[in-house]
Amino acid sequence: MSLVLVIGRLVRSFISGQAQGIMFEELPQVDKILRTCLNLYMARECGEWRLEEDLFSKLLFIYRSPETMIKWTKYKID
Repeated sequence: MSLVLVIGRLVRSFISGQAQGIMFEELPQVDKILRTCLNLYMARECGEWRLEEDLFSKLLFIYRSPETMIKWTKYKID
C-alpha cells in the first residue's frame, strides 16, 4: 500500500510541476530576453549600477507580465 502511495505522489508531483514551467520553457523566440540578460551582465561588469537596476527591473516586469512575455517572444513576421 505504501509503495502505491509513494508512486502516486511522485507521478502527481511530476505532472503538477510541468504545468507551472510551460510558460517559461516553451517560448518561441527568446533573443530579446537573452540580449537583455547579456546587457544586464555587462552593466554589472562595468559597474553601471543604475543601468543594472533598470535592466533588472525591466526583466522582472517581462517575467511577471504574461502579456509582455508574449509580445517579446513571438515570432517576427517577415
